[in-house]
Amino acid sequence: MLVNKPKIVFLGTYPPRECGIATFTQDLFRNCQKILGTSVRCKVAALNVSPLDTYKYPPEVEWEIAQNIDADYIKLAREINKNIHISGVILQHEYGIFGGTDGEKILLFMQMCNKPIVVTLHTALPNPSEKMKSVTARIIDLASIIVVLTESSKQIIKHVYPKSTGKIFIIPHGVHGVEFSTQKEFKTKLELQNHIILSTFGLLSRGKGIEYVIHSLPKAIKKYPSILYLVLGETHPIIRRNEGEKYRLELAALVTSLHLENHVKFYDQYLNLHDLLEFLQATDIYISTSINPNQAVSGTLSYALGAGRAVISTKFAQAKEIISPEIGKLVPIMDSPAITAAILDLLEDDQKLKNMAQNAYRSTRSMLWSNVAKKYTNLLTRTIIPTLNIQHLIDMTDEIGLFQFAVLKNPNIETGYTLDDNCRALIVCSWLLKNKDSTKLRSLIHTYLSFIKQCQTQSGEFANYIGYDDKLPTNQNSHEDLEESHARAMWALSEILNASLLSTSMRRQAKNIYELSLEKGIKLTHARAKAYAIKSFANAIIAMPDQRKIYEEYINIYAQSLVVQLKENSVNSWQWFEKNLNYNNALLSESLLISGNTTENSVYTEKGIRSLQFLIEKTFSPDMYMPIGHSKWYRNNEKRSQYDQQPEDPASMIMALSSAYTFTKNETYKNLANKCFSWFLGNNSLNISLYDKQNGGCYDGLHPDRINLNQGAESQISYLMSSYIVGKLHS
Repeated sequence: MLVNKPKIVFLGTYPPRECGIATFTQDLFRNCQKILGTSVRCKVAALNVSPLDTYKYPPEVEWEIAQNIDADYIKLAREINKNIHISGVILQHEYGIFGGTDGEKILLFMQMCNKPIVVTLHTALPNPSEKMKSVTARIIDLASIIVVLTESSKQIIKHVYPKSTGKIFIIPHGVHGVEFSTQKEFKTKLELQNHIILSTFGLLSRGKGIEYVIHSLPKAIKKYPSILYLVLGETHPIIRRNEGEKYRLELAALVTSLHLENHVKFYDQYLNLHDLLEFLQATDIYISTSINPNQAVSGTLSYALGAGRAVISTKFAQAKEIISPEIGKLVPIMDSPAITAAILDLLEDDQKLKNMAQNAYRSTRSMLWSNVAKKYTNLLTRTIIPTLNIQHLIDMTDEIGLFQFAVLKNPNIETGYTLDDNCRALIVCSWLLKNKDSTKLRSLIHTYLSFIKQCQTQSGEFANYIGYDDKLPTNQNSHEDLEESHARAMWALSEILNASLLSTSMRRQAKNIYELSLEKGIKLTHARAKAYAIKSFANAIIAMPDQRKIYEEYINIYAQSLVVQLKENSVNSWQWFEKNLNYNNALLSESLLISGNTTENSVYTEKGIRSLQFLIEKTFSPDMYMPIGHSKWYRNNEKRSQYDQQPEDPASMIMALSSAYTFTKNETYKNLANKCFSWFLGNNSLNISLYDKQNGGCYDGLHPDRINLNQGAESQISYLMSSYIVGKLHS
């Protein structure tokens, strides 16, 4: 039934309320609903100025909030929380539409709402007041994702609010998909033929700067007497409440004093979209007149460019970023002579003006509302952590252990089992048991622990590969260095040492296997093996505090060797432990962070943070995590491989970022962990989810043109580990 379908809630002002944010919210809502089709329902929570407002809202508006009534915000949050079908909220933020000082009442909603919230910041001020800064900082902290509309806004937000790093995405203001056309047809339709049409539209207020355009017209009209300047739009309702039509009357008086009655025409009405687009299509030059240099974005400017019209704009933030000489001209703010010069320049060359119009149209195709809406829905989808599902893990496990590979979703039994995968599975099941005790998890833990015991020899070392037919170690064990497998087993066993919900006998069994493994475990030579061992020693200290001194010494030996390795391989542009970046890289940084935290050695912590920061710079783009491709390792000053991207790498990075956040409380690491997890859910170079929501499985990797559709054990456990850790960060 329709009532049981997932919902997305859009929170902002909404038509028929006359407001730029209202128009934006409606355009976004409609296009998101088109993209999502009948599978998801979109609903609106609309903001009113007061409880006395009596807007006749369309059916999609399910809630109304009076902007200054605390109870309305709280009630909305509670209703969203208790509705299991609501997946998340897309919130349009502008300071003036929320109640309280600098719109602080929206925090009442955000603090109570436990669903993912994507917040669009329509204003980004480089020098906010202290109160505005504190409100915005809290909004950023509570939001799952922050959207800004321009690159300049992103840079401002990152600079003023450092904790926003890692959770900001740029999605431009949308434009409508009109066909490119010449002005003639629409001039005739609107009875504007025989005129050169200049236009400005939007709700009138003093910040619009219309008077500077009017002052610019006399000299331009001397050369082009057919100029007609259209001022489209009624006075902003809030302005009208406060001062009536004072500003419009001042503009009308100015027109009269300059004898421009035949050259300026006011349309004092709130134009619907159809009429507005027709006026834009009749326009020869659109003039964007803002007198606020910090204005982040102008929807009216975006619409004009989207309609394929050359523009003249004052130098406010968005205009400086998107207007090139090929589509228009920038002029100083409040400079009438400059506007005059720009008008004359554009009108003197008809072909140049036509080319500008075509260039404006072409440059805005990526800004079509359909594209914008798709980006919003993708962002929201990638912030929703799916409920953990271990069905595929169960399907991949028999009475012996976890199978190594899969053919599509089915275990490939011929390839047998590995210690590596069963250790990973033991770790994640011990974690999940902390969240929810279950007979099935206990059964799986017993299976995986028994497998590890089976792999251990009398000397304490481990075999990694076990065949399916005879359940014995295969010849492959003699051809590979198994240090990492040994150390990973130590890590897995150490997790069981601290699993208080397990029986004493099971923990004792894990301790016996662990202690037998130490003879080799303290003589490891490979960096990643040392890193796994460090993680196990840190856990052992928690489980056996009376042996702290011994295990701290083990940590110091390995951590110091990693510090030396980092120094030997680092140059100014390459702060890393090895001459290349290859697989499971973040483990090395994480192990130093754990070492520093456990031994209270700041050197380890500093080196861990420095190396992790280097890795972040190499693997994160502004929008997504890009793991090192396994087809070729990345060496300094060489081109890095983008593919084959494998799930073990984001899992390793998430664990390192989680540790960095836990130890430093720097929000950037938490934000980056969220972004990294979104790699699994489709925020990757192919925009394809690797997570199989049907069975909880994870596909094996990302190729240039496709995903690897097999769902092997390493990929499955990598996803489960990542999901668990990110879930903890959100709790």
